[in-house]
Amino acid sequence: MGKNRRQDRLQQRRQQPSTSAAGSTARPAPKPMAAWRHTLQQWGGPWVLGVGIAVLAFVGWLAWENRPIAVSSDGLMGEEVTYTSSSHVTSRSELQIQPGVPPAGGPHFVDPLPGGVYDQPVDDGRVIHSLEHGLIWISYRPGAISEADLKAVTEIAKERTRDVVLSPRPDNKEALTVVSWGRRLALKADDTKTLKEFISTNLNRSPEPGVR
Repeated sequence: MGKNRRQDRLQQRRQQPSTSAAGSTARPAPKPMAAWRHTLQQWGGPWVLGVGIAVLAFVGWLAWENRPIAVSSDGLMGEEVTYTSSSHVTSRSELQIQPGVPPAGGPHFVDPLPGGVYDQPVDDGRVIHSLEHGLIWISYRPGAISEADLKAVTEIAKERTRDVVLSPRPDNKEALTVVSWGRRLALKADDTKTLKEFISTNLNRSPEPGVR
């Protein structure tokens, strides 16, 4: 009987250090994951959120770039210019270019010229296609317009680079000429008021308006 008691106490002593050691190394139970983090992990982790934000930003940019543009209902400005054809051609000899003035329509090249400010002459065949899409072309004769006047015109063009082409054109007779599809107007170099009116009135009034 006494022997059994001694064995029981010995057994208890042997178990105490083991229980104490286990208690000292035990880790606290992890905190439950927040519901939003759990959902995010299910969908692939934080990088998915980043990709989603990038996609939304890109879609927003596309929507802004292709936003509807108001079209004026006022009478078109400038001299009317008519053409017998507006087909796509492959050589400059097929364009209908009058000497001394920028073209305002007619046969043109397949590749349109993007809107923007150009410091070198542009291809008539490409910019005619841009006019068909509703853009406005401002061209000037180098040496016939002062730096101050050119700067003022450039500022106007920079405000509408999506819709306006500005470029030098040495073949022009006039210092400054603005055209839209089927319309042409020669301006005094400092007449920025009429230039702005022409842009707002004639913009996107063409066979294929709004194409960019």
